[in-house]
Parts: sequence; structure tokens; C-alpha cells
Amino acid sequence: MKSGKPGEGMGALYVILSAVLFGTMPLLTKTAYAYGGNTYTVAFGRFVFGTATTAVIVALSPKLTFRITRRDLRQLLVVSFFSAVTPLLLYGSYRYMDSGLCTTLHFTYPVTVMVLGALFFRTPLQRRQVLCLAICAAGIICFYRPGQTGDVKGMIIAVLSGVTFALYILTLGRSNLNHQPMLTVSFWISLLCSAEIGIFSALTGNLHLALPWQAWAAVAVLGVCVAALAQVLFQTGVFLCGEVKASLLSTFEPLTSVVIGILVFREEVTARAVVGVVLILLAASLLVVKSGGKDGAD
Repeated sequence: MKSGKPGEGMGALYVILSAVLFGTMPLLTKTAYAYGGNTYTVAFGRFVFGTATTAVIVALSPKLTFRITRRDLRQLLVVSFFSAVTPLLLYGSYRYMDSGLCTTLHFTYPVTVMVLGALFFRTPLQRRQVLCLAICAAGIICFYRPGQTGDVKGMIIAVLSGVTFALYILTLGRSNLNHQPMLTVSFWISLLCSAEIGIFSALTGNLHLALPWQAWAAVAVLGVCVAALAQVLFQTGVFLCGEVKASLLSTFEPLTSVVIGILVFREEVTARAVVGVVLILLAASLLVVKSGGKDGAD
């Protein structure tokens, strides 16, 4: 994609806005926690409000439909499983270490996609990809602080959230769901995720719905602004400015989370953690630039 394409600037703005909205997840999640919410309730509520929002959009648009085939449903069940597990892990990691750093560790998923593709789909690794893997690993090591067991647990959970998100990307990308409108797919994924998390949480006794309005207000904003609005902005931005530029600009998400953690939660970011953030974002950026094609379109 050549620079100067009409709407490219607006596309970049849409992607940045979506990344900033995604970056507010720790703020909204911790607000719900402060008023009695837990990981399961917040994740369930996010998908419920996200489902309601996308349902309204699909219902009001004459070009969209709720109809899917049985084959679509089978594939959506697999995709939605990984989509449901991801926020459970990411939101859970916020309880063990600084939220901004958790989001950065989650952002290792581009490298994870590369590794999983090589392991399960025999996608050959190139030298730059191996370099990105080494840089990303070095960045993760920077977050480790000897003797801090909570940090270690939070790191593991946050990285695992990146793994499940990578599996979500791989299963979605290798499905045949591209014949459906993206909003239709988003609606069904949100609906299935809310059902899966709701049933599991209810059976395990972790679904607590009797929360004050402040908790539900935070969850509602999370569902509407993050799960629905941010997703639409990102998809529109990708269409206007291209996948490579959109992926690079999405690094505003962990940066936003880090800034919010410092300003709102007074989270301490050490020099070592800063190096870790830089290395992880560098690895993701180098990986994305390489995947953009030989012409370096953008």
C-alpha cells in the first residue's frame, strides 16, 4: 500500500484510538475489582455488553445478518474458546503484577503466532524471526525479579494470555469464516464467549452478579467501548491504512496501559522493566515490518 492513499491518515487515527481504548482495559478491570468484581464476572460482563452492542449494529444494518451455517458454528466454537480464555488469563494477571507490564507481556502474541505456526503448521522460520524471538525472550526476562513469587505468577499468566490470543488469531485466520461479514462473526464470537464463560463461572461458583452499579458501569464501558467500539475502529483502520501500519500503531495499547498504571495506580516502573517493554515492542514491530512484504508497503 502506497503512502498517500486517500483515508490513510484517518485509518491510522482509527487504529491509534482503538489501541488507546484497548489500553484502558486494566483501568476498567481494576475499577470493577475495587467494587467487588472478579476476573470471571468482568470477562463475562465484557462479552455480554459486547454482544448486545454488536447485536444492535447488525440488527439495524440492512446489509448484515445473524445467519450462519452449521459449519460456521463449529468453527466459531473453536475460535470462541480461545477468545474466551484470553481475557480470563489477562485480567487474572492484573492481580499479581503491574497491569501495564501485564499488557506488555500479553503483547508477545505476534512472536507466539510465529512460533506456533512453525511448530504446528510447519511454517519455516527466517533469521529475522529467530532474532525477534530472542529479543522478545530477553524482554520477558527483564520483568523477572528474584524472590517476587507474585511477579512470576503474573508473568506466566500474562504470557499465557498471549499464547491463547495467538491461538485465537491462528484458528480464526485458518477458518472459512471470511465469507461472513466481520460484525456477524464478532457478534457470534461475543455471544459464544459470554455463554462459555457464564456457564463455566456459574458451575465453579465464580460468577458474582450482585455488584454495585460502579462495578457494572466499568464492565459496561469495557464491553461497549473496548470489546465493540475499539474492535470496529481497528478493523476500519486496517482497511484504510493496511495491516502493517495498523499492527505497528497497535503498540499504543501496551504503552497506554503502562501510562495509566503509572498515573492512576501509581505503579512503579523500573529501568529494567522499561528495557523489557522496549525489547518486546521492538520484537513485535520488527516481526510485523518483515511480514509486510518486500515492497514495505505503507
